[in-house]
Amino acid sequence: MKKILVVEDDPINQMILSDFLAANGYATVGAASGPEGIERYDAEAPDLCLVDVQLPRKNGFELVREMKSRGRKTPILLMSAVYSDRDQSSRTVQLGTLADGYLSKPFDLAALLSQVRELLGEK
Repeated sequence: MKKILVVEDDPINQMILSDFLAANGYATVGAASGPEGIERYDAEAPDLCLVDVQLPRKNGFELVREMKSRGRKTPILLMSAVYSDRDQSSRTVQLGTLADGYLSKPFDLAALLSQVRELLGEK
């Protein structure tokens, strides 16, 4: 069973994502802040990470950079209600963030599942 780390500070979004992914056959691990996200990333070695951009104490862009600096090839999907796709892509390039995908919130759960499966090589 593939393990997905969900880094999301909103407890309702965290629950929706975790429950939805579990219902589709994935194990999930949650984190509510940037520092907790990197701690779980190191401890759990997930197969995929879903990372919200706006997180307490370390934003999603900083978290992705730190995850990538660990040298693992874990795919990372950024999520945000703040940035449009165009804003996000220029900010990603500007910050040197190497996320593998991006979803604008609110997003369709079917689209999320499709991206998860694609990033995990299941399509």
